[in-house]
Amino acid sequence: MFARTVEQDNKGEAVVKGVATSSWVILKRWFPNYSSWSRPRTALFLLCIYLLTAATPYILTNQIAAWRDVSLFNPENFIDDMIPYMPWTIVFYFSFYLYFPIVAWYGSGEGERRLEGFMFHIYLTLSTWLACVLFIATPVKVNLRHQVSFGDGLFDPFLASLHDADPPFNSWPSLHVFQSLLIILVMRRWMMKDKKWTKIHSIIVGICWSLLVLSTMGIKQHYMFDAVTGIMFAIGAWYFCVRRLNQAKRPLIEGL
Repeated sequence: MFARTVEQDNKGEAVVKGVATSSWVILKRWFPNYSSWSRPRTALFLLCIYLLTAATPYILTNQIAAWRDVSLFNPENFIDDMIPYMPWTIVFYFSFYLYFPIVAWYGSGEGERRLEGFMFHIYLTLSTWLACVLFIATPVKVNLRHQVSFGDGLFDPFLASLHDADPPFNSWPSLHVFQSLLIILVMRRWMMKDKKWTKIHSIIVGICWSLLVLSTMGIKQHYMFDAVTGIMFAIGAWYFCVRRLNQAKRPLIEGL
């Protein structure tokens, strides 16, 4: 059993390295001056990678799931009923979209950091694709929106726009939870290397991220199950993909 586990791990690592190498070869062929770009241009490029390769599949799979209108199971539990509707948490729900320009900017530094930034966005895309497969294969509809009450509140227009644009599918794992945690983990890695990560950062980031997770349930966009599986998915992606950055980049460093 142990030998088989090691063999599977080696195969997984070989796949990750293969994708990393192939992606870098394509980058060097299509954008040969990547390593000499200005930082703003590089950050914009990394952000576009995410928008084209990860955000677009999410939108498509959500529309497909809404068109099928099939829900395989209902993960709702008593905790979902205990969490009240909190419209103010939509501020933290939308803060999710700040994570991507931040990680793109920080990952667009010079030399080795720029390579890691590119590879991270590739891994982020691959893990998002896997989540999209789950969205299609095991669709779950979030039946919590009846708890949302619209009136003349300050946050009502934002909630109404969100409901109009985002059908209540693509439930688990929550991409808000999964992608934000993955970004926090890689940012912590980079900032620790730069000796910029402090206890204050840990506290502030922990509070902001916890409120983001709460917001997914506070505005009735997700079940507790979605948040928990989002955390598990992020941890799995970190250990099996992102933590292999060093191994994957070693043969590519000379290309910088």
